[in-house]
Amino acid sequence: MALRLPEPPRPPGHGPTAGPGPVVVFLPAHDEEATVAEVVARVPELVLGRRVECLVVDDGSGDRTAELAARAGATVLSVAANRGLGAAVRTGLAAAVERGAAAVAFCDADREYDPAELERLVGPILEGRADYVVGSRFAGQIRRMLPQRRLGNLALTGLLRFLARAPIGDGQSGFRALSGAAAADAEIVHDYNYAQVLTLDLLAKGYRYLEVPIGYQYRTTGRSFVRPLRYLRQVVPAVWRELNRPEQGRRPLLVLDHVAGEGLAGGRPGGVVEGAVRG
Repeated sequence: MALRLPEPPRPPGHGPTAGPGPVVVFLPAHDEEATVAEVVARVPELVLGRRVECLVVDDGSGDRTAELAARAGATVLSVAANRGLGAAVRTGLAAAVERGAAAVAFCDADREYDPAELERLVGPILEGRADYVVGSRFAGQIRRMLPQRRLGNLALTGLLRFLARAPIGDGQSGFRALSGAAAADAEIVHDYNYAQVLTLDLLAKGYRYLEVPIGYQYRTTGRSFVRPLRYLRQVVPAVWRELNRPEQGRRPLLVLDHVAGEGLAGGRPGGVVEGAVRG
């Protein structure tokens, strides 16, 4: 019975640069007709000389999310019934891998995150310095976050930091990027959400973790799917299952070992954050 990952993750550091292929950005969306077109419009066409493809995973929306996303220029992947954010992210990762992505990024379609900051997340991956990059709201600029949401995020981040043996500063961020290999190897063990189990999965498989500062503003339209009690009822058992998966249930690491850089700063929030904004 495991309560933590068996060892700390590999540190970010110099490695081979990413191979050919586009940067694929996908937006998981459920009933986001008020914001999805604006978010799609803010996805850059090029990042570090690479073409960017924008996908929207329409997770069983009952409104015009798919229509407005397509009209804004995104390729829409529609699912007939709402399955959950974890399932939508799983669909987006698979679609990006099929497109031969050199790097894959995703963020919410509710305007809380700005896709114009894409280069911050995929830059370290394309340069070969990291495999899994998370945008840290707490190292960047938070324009508005409800006090109870901030407290819950910090508490869950502290728990994830302990479980992962890693200096995680924002465990629930909705803006993330993965290398093509990490995206192909990623496994999300429940449909409801992805945040904690994806991180535990990738760190257990040896992928290098890095955080970068990003901006954040609380959504002003629609309604978040997060309800504290339901969230905990869904997430805690999934984290337990992830930590106690049999070794044969984990696929082996599919990338060559990289030359590690400097060690992680240990055990405190935001231990490895590039260019953090200091308040």
